[in-house]
Amino acid sequence: MTSKLLRQPSLSLTAATSDPSKRIGILADYGSQVEVDKSLAVKLYFRSGREVLRMANMYCDDGQLESAFILYYKFITLFVEKLPKHPGYKDAPPGEALELKRKLKTVFLLAEEIKSKLKKRYIEEEKIFIEEQKRLAEERAAEEERRRKELEEQERLDEELAKKLQEEEEAEVRNEQEEKYKRLRTLEEQKVKDEQEKKGAAGAVAGVSDGVAAAAGAGAVAGAGLCAVGVGDVPPPSAPLPDMPPPQVGGEAPPPSYADYVSDSRLYPPQIPDRELKKKLVITDSNTPDVPAVPSVDRSKKPIDHHTSLGDFGGLQGGLRTVTVPEELMVKFLAAAQSNTAKESETMGILCGKLAQGMFKITHLFVPQQTGGHDSCDMENEEDLIFYQDEYNLITLGWIHTHPTQTAFLSSVDLHSHFPWQKMMPEAIAIVCSPKFQETGIFKLTDHGLDVIGSCTQTGFHPHSKDPPLFETCDHVQVLSTESITLTDKRR
Repeated sequence: MTSKLLRQPSLSLTAATSDPSKRIGILADYGSQVEVDKSLAVKLYFRSGREVLRMANMYCDDGQLESAFILYYKFITLFVEKLPKHPGYKDAPPGEALELKRKLKTVFLLAEEIKSKLKKRYIEEEKIFIEEQKRLAEERAAEEERRRKELEEQERLDEELAKKLQEEEEAEVRNEQEEKYKRLRTLEEQKVKDEQEKKGAAGAVAGVSDGVAAAAGAGAVAGAGLCAVGVGDVPPPSAPLPDMPPPQVGGEAPPPSYADYVSDSRLYPPQIPDRELKKKLVITDSNTPDVPAVPSVDRSKKPIDHHTSLGDFGGLQGGLRTVTVPEELMVKFLAAAQSNTAKESETMGILCGKLAQGMFKITHLFVPQQTGGHDSCDMENEEDLIFYQDEYNLITLGWIHTHPTQTAFLSSVDLHSHFPWQKMMPEAIAIVCSPKFQETGIFKLTDHGLDVIGSCTQTGFHPHSKDPPLFETCDHVQVLSTESITLTDKRR
């Protein structure tokens, strides 16, 4: 393993905790999710295992230690725990078993070395995390203290404002009361004055009438006296009249005093709102949309990931990584297949490449020794492919073949041929070239197609239901005109 150790960004699933041991445990648990399809030949798993190691080494070269550790752990789980339970494992070639044991020893050492490096890194990250949390806690405490002081200052200002407003309101009420009292007092005094004037006028009229009557009576008596006693007699003086009391308004109460007028209003002064109400006040913005709660993810129900894929740890959340295909590939392959195409015989090749920047790049086209016919072709001497991939450190990314007389599609035989490739690597593609109709298709099995073909035991050409479809055009492939391809033809 190279000593190049770049810092891989924290993966979403390990970032859920800062505990180094738990983070290592998450990686190991994910790496142990390996499934073995007993319908596939054991030799396919041996070949897939070699590619897992190549991919793990590529991740090590890029410094992506988490990804490398997962794949090493999947390799160990596959060949130590899962594959020995395969019915055909006991029939595996002895040479394969010896090579496997040798690789397992190396992989164990590599996994332990990466585990140690990851633990040291996680311990360092945990220290940084704890310090960051402490810093954030201090910032939150300082912010809360600042807000508390602001709230207290605002409450103080609110109290002063409320007090000032209350004083102004009380003064305004007093002024209004005084004005009302003055108007009322004036009205009452004017009313009393008017009543007194009416009484005085009525008394004066009554006094005049009484005087006239008294004078008349006195004249009559005087005349009689004069007649009786003579003109020279002087009458005795009359009794004095009693003093008249000052005129009063009968039944009228005196004008009210100011103290009596304002006594009731003092019982109900203006009130200041309760300070506690402000603390309980919640202001909502009707224009702010409700944010739905983030649903929890139950990862126990997530399907087991493939042993050559990283799933969520690869940052794809279960999706497929991009596969780039040089446009030159189809041109060179059709040129190499021209002699077979002229005879209406199919030709096939193996797509090989590397992993770089999180995507697969097809860089080599390997055309093996093969036997082909009008509607099928089969690879021979598979060992040549193994040596070729070992020499150039390549992984298998699918295959390509021609349809000399038909359009570009996957026949029932093609579906069964492609099934092991895609089962070993989800991103594996099948390219079909139709020189007669001048069309090219890049396909993969659908999830339904994987289930149907995986459970089908028929051989040769046989019908399959097309609804729902068993294959589809790949949407994870990019055809690039700027990339080149290296072609190796073992038929020559």
